[in-house]
Amino acid sequence: MSHMHFMHKYTYLINGIYLLTETPRPNLQQVNLPFNIFKDSIPLATSYIRWSDDGQTFGHSLHIQESEIVARAKREGFQVVASFIEEAKSAYHIPAQKRVQMQNMKQFILNNKNVKAVIFYEESRITRLIEDFVLYVLGPIKEARPNFKVYSTKIEGEWNENNPYVQARLSFAHEESVEKSRRASDYHTSVVNSSKPERPGSRNPYGYSLTTKDNTIETNENKTIVILIFYLYSYGYSDRKIANLLNEAEIPPPSIDAKGWSDSTVRYILNNRWYIGDLAWFTRTSFDNSKKKPEEDIFLFKNHHEPLVGANLWNVTQFFRNYKQNKDHMDSPFILRDLIYCHECKEKLVTRNSTPAKSKKKYMYYCCPSCKKKISSEKIHESIFADFSLRWGRELKYYEKQTERILNRWKKGLEQKINDLNENLEKLKYLLSTLDKNNEYYLVLKEIFEMQILSTTNEIQEYNTTREQIDILSKDEMQSELIGRFKQDIHSYSNEEKRAIFLLAIEKIGINFSKDNHIRIDYRLTPYVEIEDLMKQLDIESA
Repeated sequence: MSHMHFMHKYTYLINGIYLLTETPRPNLQQVNLPFNIFKDSIPLATSYIRWSDDGQTFGHSLHIQESEIVARAKREGFQVVASFIEEAKSAYHIPAQKRVQMQNMKQFILNNKNVKAVIFYEESRITRLIEDFVLYVLGPIKEARPNFKVYSTKIEGEWNENNPYVQARLSFAHEESVEKSRRASDYHTSVVNSSKPERPGSRNPYGYSLTTKDNTIETNENKTIVILIFYLYSYGYSDRKIANLLNEAEIPPPSIDAKGWSDSTVRYILNNRWYIGDLAWFTRTSFDNSKKKPEEDIFLFKNHHEPLVGANLWNVTQFFRNYKQNKDHMDSPFILRDLIYCHECKEKLVTRNSTPAKSKKKYMYYCCPSCKKKISSEKIHESIFADFSLRWGRELKYYEKQTERILNRWKKGLEQKINDLNENLEKLKYLLSTLDKNNEYYLVLKEIFEMQILSTTNEIQEYNTTREQIDILSKDEMQSELIGRFKQDIHSYSNEEKRAIFLLAIEKIGINFSKDNHIRIDYRLTPYVEIEDLMKQLDIESA
C-alpha cells in the first residue's frame, strides 16, 4: 500500500496527539495535519480497533478504545496515531490474516518507515485464536523491522508475545470465545433437537405469523406475495425484475426499514426451504462463508409446518436458480440459447447479433463455432414454435399420463439401485473387518475400504433423496398446471416466459446445415430436468 492508497482523510487533535481516521468523528473538530507522515520524520504509531457486533459499533466501544489508545500514544511519545478500525467482525470466526483492516494496517506499516509501533486496547481486540496475529501479522512486520514495538493499553511497558503473562491473556481470550461459541451452539442444537423443533432466536419468515397461544405457526396475508414471487420466477423472471414489479405495485417490503423490495430480498425468499414446509438450520458452510452445506449435513425437519409452495413449483424454481448461476439472461431475444447443436460438429451453437446501429431490421444468428455455418434466429424460432404448438395440441393428455408412468418407473429403478448399493456396502464393511492388522499394507487397504464405504453411503443418500423427491412431485397437484403451460399459444408469452418453457420442455435441438437446415427436436420426457438428467446418468429406464 503506497501513501496514494492511504484512505485516512480526517484529522483530529486530541491532547496534543493527531488522530487520523477513515470515517468522521461527529463530536470532534477537524484540523489540518502540519506535516507529511510519509516524507517528514515524525514519531508515528498505528492503532487497531475491533468490535464484534453492531451493538458495539453504535455503542461506546469505539470511543472507549480510541480514548485509551490516544492516551497511551501520548505516554509513549508519539505525535500521530493512524487508526485502523474493523467494524462488526468476530476475532474468533475470522482470523487476523483474513481481516481487511488488519491487512491494510500491516501494509501501511511495511510501506511507511515512520511507523514505529502498533497500539491496541487489549488482547481480545486483535485475536481470539492465540497465534494468528503473532504469526501472520506481527511476524512479517518484525522480520522487516526488528525494533518495531507493540503496546496494549492494559499492560505496562511493551507487549511481548513471548511473555508468559501475555500468553496467559491470549489463552484466556481464546477460552472465553470457545465457551461463548459452545453455549450458543448448544442452545441452538437443543432447540432444533427438541420434540417440537423451532427456529432458534429468530422471527418467522415473511408470509407467516407465530401465534402466542400455543406456538402454532400460521400463514398471514403476505402469503399470496410469496406464492406470486415463486410463480414469476418459475416463468423466467429475474430477482431484479420481480423486485421492480413488486415496487411498481407498491407492495410493502418485508422489512419496515427497507426503502423497497430488492433483488436480495427476493433471492432470500426463493432460496428458503421454509416455504415448502421444512425447517432448515445450520445451513451455512461456516460463520464467514454463506455458501450452503449439502442437504445431508444440515439440520432439516421436513413437513414442520404448512407450506406455501408445492413441490412442483419449488422444483422448477430451484432448477432455474441453478441454471442461472452462469449469469444466464432469460429475457434475451435468443430464447433457444444452449439448446441448439450443430448435427455434424456436435457443437453447441453460439449467438451473434449483427444488427447495425439504427437499423429497424434485426440481424441475429445462431452460429456453429466449428464449421462457421449459421441460421437466422427468426427462421429457427418460427420452425420451433410451429412444431412446439403442434406437439402439445396433439399430445398433452398423453404426456400427463406418460409423466406419471415415467416417475413410477424411475422410483422402481432407484429402489433397485439402492438395494444393490446396500448389498455392496455390507460386503465392504465385512471386508474391512477381516483385514489383517499385521499386513504391511494394512493402513493403505483400510483407507481404501473406508473411502469406498463413505462414497457408497453418500450414493445411497443421494438416491434416497431423489426417490423421496419423485414421490412428493407425483402427489403434488400443481403437476397439471406446470404441464398446462405448454398448451397455451407460445407466441403469447414474453421472451423470458418462452425461454423458461422451452428449457423445461426441450432437451436439445439439432440442426443439419448440410441437409437444407433440417431440424430435429428432442423433447424432454418430463418437466423435471435435473431428475431426468440424473436418471440418464444412472441409466435407469424411463419406459
